[in-house]
Amino acid sequence: MNLPNKLTVLRMIFVIPFITFLSLFLFYGDGKFSSINYSNKETMWLYLSGIVFVLAMLTDWLDGFLARKNNQITSFGKLFDPLADKIITTTAMIFLLLFNYTYVWLVLIFILRDVLVDGSRNLAAVKKLKIEASIYGKLKTVLQSIAIILLFFITPIISQENIIWLNIPLIIAALMSIFSGLLYFKQIIPHIEMK
Repeated sequence: MNLPNKLTVLRMIFVIPFITFLSLFLFYGDGKFSSINYSNKETMWLYLSGIVFVLAMLTDWLDGFLARKNNQITSFGKLFDPLADKIITTTAMIFLLLFNYTYVWLVLIFILRDVLVDGSRNLAAVKKLKIEASIYGKLKTVLQSIAIILLFFITPIISQENIIWLNIPLIIAALMSIFSGLLYFKQIIPHIEMK
């Protein structure tokens, strides 16, 4: 197994401490938004979760960089790299929703878009079509990651009234997500058999 693939596996392993720390924060914080009133113990679990997320996103960038630079793109990487990303980002989004740090409709946009695009990718694979990811999809991933990091580290020290402002990068990422999804569907629609 080459280094990029090992980094992908490592990112999937990161999900275990990530869920553990988020669950501990949910348990100690009672799942309620209480702003700066979080004790150090409660906030520690959230910040540890944020650190794990940052490390996971760094491995995402690094494995892609190394795979392209060293011509080590494999079928394993093509399948599991985006899967590892979706597992950790979707987990983050669900927990942020449980903490009341973001909104149901926003989380649903990302989840539904990913389900539809992944379904289309399966169809493309069956028909041996090569459909490249657009720059907008990559921008969506970067913006979504930045937004999640901001929500992990800044939300505990602001008032609930200001939480909408921290969600603006996530809203922009959601718009990018919809747009990139539409571009993907535009390429796949001619190959969908209705009969």
